Amino acid sequence: MTKLYKDRELPKFLLDRRYLLGSVVFILTFSVLFLAIYTPFSDTSWIGLRNVENLGASIAFYVVALAILFISKLIMYASQSRINFTLWKYILWVMAEVVIISIFYTHFTFVFIPPVEESVINIVFKAFGCILLIMAIPYTILTLYAAYRTKTEELQMLQYEMSLNAEPSIVYPSLINLYDYNGALKLTINADSLYYMESQDNYIKIFYENNGKLLSYMLRSRTKTIEENLADTSMVRCHRSYMVNVMKINHIRKGGKARYIVLSNDDIKPIPVSKSYFKTLIAKIDKYNASALANASNVDVEPEGVE
Repeated sequence: MTKLYKDRELPKFLLDRRYLLGSVVFILTFSVLFLAIYTPFSDTSWIGLRNVENLGASIAFYVVALAILFISKLIMYASQSRINFTLWKYILWVMAEVVIISIFYTHFTFVFIPPVEESVINIVFKAFGCILLIMAIPYTILTLYAAYRTKTEELQMLQYEMSLNAEPSIVYPSLINLYDYNGALKLTINADSLYYMESQDNYIKIFYENNGKLLSYMLRSRTKTIEENLADTSMVRCHRSYMVNVMKINHIRKGGKARYIVLSNDDIKPIPVSKSYFKTLIAKIDKYNASALANASNVDVEPEGVE
């Protein structure tokens, strides 16, 4: 049981950039509410917005504590390609944050809030318990919500794949297999349902259509790996952060000196085209214009020399 717990996969949304940065804001908001209730009943805590005498010290402590959390999230985000975060590793990381902030609180107490009658050990333990409680509740809520989003996304993809298998009489012209970091097959998708992919550093967000709805799936994989695996498909890199399905291109328009791809789904915002990828994009469109784009051969592309 312990081994399974240690190897349990972390909900992928929990390591998303927005979740990591949002967790800092959530913890800040919750801690303010918590301390507003806790401080009046504590004879050791000096933090509080109502305590005018220690207001400056309280604000300074909050700024440094938030900086510690922010730096921790940046390191966690940057380490995803080297560390396979399991639930156990994530918990250890959070505990390390609690320990560091507790030590800082103790140091801050002895430097700026003299005289201090309690021992260092007592203050460390009390700070650890309080900070752990403050951080545990927001982290638990975020973990449960991330797990819910992950399961919802996987269920949507499962329903999509079941719909492919439910109609064996239909011959799909192109099924695309997508693999994660470990080479495990995560999803099989019909090229006709796929619109575009957006790179988010350690993840690829895949946008596809099922039953008239635009859905997404986050795959933990390198963009370069995905690009190489899809070289013979209708997918093409058009920007450092984007790959598009040329079969879904409505037209390419210019906005100033920049170019944007407008896809056939009105719910998708225009996708930027980098100058370095423009020729590759046009070559891929030309390749599929006779076959895959036979019914959409009116893709409009402004001449490259036109400004």
